[in-house]
Amino acid sequence: MKEKLLQSYCTLDHDGCVVCSDAGISVRVVSVEGDDALCEDSAGNQARIAVELVAPVRAGEVLLTHGGVAIGRVEEDS
Repeated sequence: MKEKLLQSYCTLDHDGCVVCSDAGISVRVVSVEGDDALCEDSAGNQARIAVELVAPVRAGEVLLTHGGVAIGRVEEDS
């Protein structure tokens, strides 16, 4: 079963302050290059995300990100 991206008001193009917001953004990994991954949010926005805290990472995984850094994985629904 494929993971679903969490629905959130925040997306990768959100202009708000990442320091004062506790919101995590769910993204799907498109590709991995070293300690960074190209990721896409539920709105289709793409950005490079630092993934060394949750390495190893592979394309297709869903990660929880905050401030441009992956901080966890979103587990599959069972």
